Amino acid sequence: MLLPADIGISSDPFGHLPLTVALECAAEVTTLLEIGSHGRHSLLSRPNRRAAQDSGLRFSVHGPYWALDTGDPDETRRRAVISTHRRHLEGAAEIGALCYVVHPDYSPAARGRDPQALAALQRSLDELRGLQDAYRLPIVIENMPSAITSHFVTPGDIDLAGLGFCLDAGHATIAGTLHSFIGDPATLITHVHLHDNRGAGDWDDPHLALGRGVVETATALDAARRDGATAILEMLDEASVHESIDHLRAGGLLLAPSGHYPAVTR
Repeated sequence: MLLPADIGISSDPFGHLPLTVALECAAEVTTLLEIGSHGRHSLLSRPNRRAAQDSGLRFSVHGPYWALDTGDPDETRRRAVISTHRRHLEGAAEIGALCYVVHPDYSPAARGRDPQALAALQRSLDELRGLQDAYRLPIVIENMPSAITSHFVTPGDIDLAGLGFCLDAGHATIAGTLHSFIGDPATLITHVHLHDNRGAGDWDDPHLALGRGVVETATALDAARRDGATAILEMLDEASVHESIDHLRAGGLLLAPSGHYPAVTR
């Protein structure tokens, strides 16, 4: 049985495989795949884009993020980050992605609240809004697990006006902000990442199979369905994906509260 239309999986567990093979693996369990556009799955590759278009699957796309800091105060580096996203966003638009996920600012060194980095981040968000309009593809910004390394951890940290929001339930659990995001009347959830961890202090962000930690999966999934959002199982290996699906099935979470499979088509 395939996952319902509003739940998909990430291509990350298949990152060691060509995208053509990853697409075949994903099609065994879902109609919705989030392509991590990096490495062997980069959408800068024309054959990868063609394979995605021919697969019959629906897609979200996670933009690259390693060493890409949208809040870099160095303007030359920051502009290079936006240029990189523009190229991957173009590929995402070509395959008809539902949305394009962007990490906000991230510094591997502790910098806390930094006015220069925050101003740089807001410039990047303004430019991403322009790209969203140009490619007619929703861009969603993902919350991060620590205010030491990012400026987007709690509702209202940054101005997302015009951009969508990707609730990473695992990150929010580490930061202790899951209920703050879900209960914030000004926050509309566009997209959700589901994975598990041990909560506050689990800084390694292990992306465990659902049910192996303390993340309130049912709460996050209910909020996603409340807002008409898509949800992605974001595990790092195939065994954890199947374990997570079994966890959702055992908890009755594959069905919406109405008892019917949601039909997400956007």
